[in-house]
Order: sequence, then structure tokens, then C-alpha cells
Amino acid sequence: MAYAADFYIPDNIVGYTGVLSKNPTVYFLSATHYGHITQVHDVWENVGREEIRSNASYEFGNMKDTSSLVEKDSGNNMFHESRSPIILVGVGALPPELTHAIMVHSEQKALRLGEEPQVTSQNVARGLHPGQQPTDTERSAAGLLILFHWTRRKSIGVPPETRLHAISQRM
Repeated sequence: MAYAADFYIPDNIVGYTGVLSKNPTVYFLSATHYGHITQVHDVWENVGREEIRSNASYEFGNMKDTSSLVEKDSGNNMFHESRSPIILVGVGALPPELTHAIMVHSEQKALRLGEEPQVTSQNVARGLHPGQQPTDTERSAAGLLILFHWTRRKSIGVPPETRLHAISQRM
């Protein structure tokens, strides 16, 4: 059985980091939860589906001072700065590279926030076949940087033609 199969669905995809053609990390958001699927990482235990969490205290966005995605969740004592900006996806058809992550990575990550790693045979297989990470040059060529900041109560700079905007309207 896939971890959080009712959450990690195409309807909840809002964006990705990295390079679309090189196993990007795919970000998901619903009216109540957030999470992401890491497809390739230097630390193999970090590949797979992130534990989903309530989005009550979650905020994220591309920040001007870093030109990259920054995530915070004060309710779970989480802060993460990505190496890349998040590319928000538009409403309508999704690139198959993003929905591919759902099918290929059904397992939960071995690394858990605030817990000891929980390694499964699926996690170990990711270590044996890690995939290819994009180079820093490829990451920087991702396209136009959209600066925005999202929280459940308010979002600033989120383009109206994006899936993130559409999900925000339903909250």
C-alpha cells in the first residue's frame, strides 16, 4: 500500500523544485495538509514521500534574499531552504514528469522529522539506484523566478493562473 495515497494525488500538485526532466522534487498541498516527494537526493534515505503534516502553521515561498524555496512550519519545528526556487504549475494538464513521481515513489522516506530513520527494502533500493541530480547550472536555468509567500490565511504574489492559487481559493 502506498503511503498517504489519498493525499499524494495529481489534484494536490502545486509545483516542483529542480529540473523537470531530471526527477524534480514534487510539492503537494491540500486544504488541510502539505508534503512532497523527493525523487533524487545525495542522501538516499531522503528519497520518497515526506510525512504529510497539517498546513495550519505552514508557510512557503520563493524568497528574494535567497532566490530559492523556503519552507517553515512553526507547529512542527521545521525550516527548510531548498537549493532551487519552486516552479509553480498552472491549472490544467500537468507535465507527466510530475505525476510520474506519484507512481514511482510509493514509499515513505526513511528519514523522519524528529525520529530515527525507518528503513524499508524500498528505501534501500533507492540507495542502489539513486538517479541523476541536476547540476547547479541546470538548477539556475529553471526559468523566471516568481517571488511569492503563501500561508493558509494570506498569500502574496501567487499568480492567479497557478494551481496554488486555485487551491488557496478553496480554503
